Amino acid sequence: MIFRMDQLLSSLSMGLDAVEGELLGATTNHGKRISILAIMMGRHLGWNDDDLIGVAGCALMHDNALTEYILSERPEGAHAMDHGAHCLIGEENVLYFPFPSDVRGFVKYHHEYMDKSGPFKMDAAKTPLGAQIIAAADDVDARYHLQQLSPASLPDLRSFISSKRGSYYTCLAADALLAVLDEDLLLSLRDKQVDNTFGQKMPKWVVNMPAVDLMNIAKVVASITDYKSQYTARHSLQIAYRAYWMGLYYGFSREQCAKIYLAASFHDIGKLLIPAAILEKPGKLTEEEFAIIQKHAFWSYAMLKDIEGFEEICRWAVTHHRKLNGKGYPQLPQCYLDMDFTSRLIACIDIYQALRETRPYHRGRSHEETIRIMGWMASHGEIDSQITEDIDRVMVLFKDSQMPGPEEADAHFGLSSQSAGKLPYPGMAFRPAGS
Repeated sequence: MIFRMDQLLSSLSMGLDAVEGELLGATTNHGKRISILAIMMGRHLGWNDDDLIGVAGCALMHDNALTEYILSERPEGAHAMDHGAHCLIGEENVLYFPFPSDVRGFVKYHHEYMDKSGPFKMDAAKTPLGAQIIAAADDVDARYHLQQLSPASLPDLRSFISSKRGSYYTCLAADALLAVLDEDLLLSLRDKQVDNTFGQKMPKWVVNMPAVDLMNIAKVVASITDYKSQYTARHSLQIAYRAYWMGLYYGFSREQCAKIYLAASFHDIGKLLIPAAILEKPGKLTEEEFAIIQKHAFWSYAMLKDIEGFEEICRWAVTHHRKLNGKGYPQLPQCYLDMDFTSRLIACIDIYQALRETRPYHRGRSHEETIRIMGWMASHGEIDSQITEDIDRVMVLFKDSQMPGPEEADAHFGLSSQSAGKLPYPGMAFRPAGS
């Protein structure tokens, strides 16, 4: 599967910035500004494109663990997280991405400073230079809100950076930041210009990965999305698992199943832009609140539509609230009104998973009750009736447990790790567990 990884990370940063804004009051496009500054600092230091991709990508993803931070900080969270844990989880997540250069430590140590005030109490000069660059850029943007800083205030900012050189920021990072941070760059970081600036500065990063290898990345994205709400902490991942199982049931190749898994993992990414207070409201939503919830499908579309190579993934992911009778969440393009088989499949799986889960506004339902509700929807022309029957046939085997992942699915269908995964006839290879 060939696609633009730089565009994917840029889209993810849009959602991460929304989470950081909700949690910490960070400004819009924070990740892109840090990335642009990191690229310019790296260029000043003579880095090649592979190195620039590494530091820019980590800058975009430097706070990717914040949704887990949100959930764990709640009183009912399973554990409390500090900044060190947030950095460790973030580091673990970014290492799933196929960076063309060594980025180890860039995210883990992006809060380390020369006064050893960071979570790991390290001398920042002993951290990777990429981490030093991200730390300086991140701190300056957080302090000075560069998207709105007046050029007249630039001398004060430069004076502040100079005063922290060698005592808070490393000398290398401070010197690089001072060398590139002029009025033209500052103005290019405005919200109206930042996307264009990022597109101009970021080296093009095209990857060619088997879709199967993308499932680890998909799992990271699903986790980032699901942790936005305690009620959906495994929602996208369970849908991805169920989609993979159903793909094998229908006789799709493992590569095609992996693409469906990818689309399912991304389907709710737009919820990163929805306030958690609305996602978790225990009572009935107002009309205004429901209209905001409905926008998540459009936000998913907005985040995925411009990723070159993701055209099919986008279509499958964002139509999960469309109904066959023309109803469903609005605001998608006219060309998305016709739902192909995979779009119908993900839509049905999303309904199945949502009905099975406990939410603020309903209890978790049994498999049998869920299938009855879906059967009614199918009889009224809302969802695909054959897919509903097939979901019943497969999901009943796991009605009292969480859906197992792709490795278990491969084993169930008798696929080795080397096999293509192509089954001869749709549905014919399915067999009850243990047979």
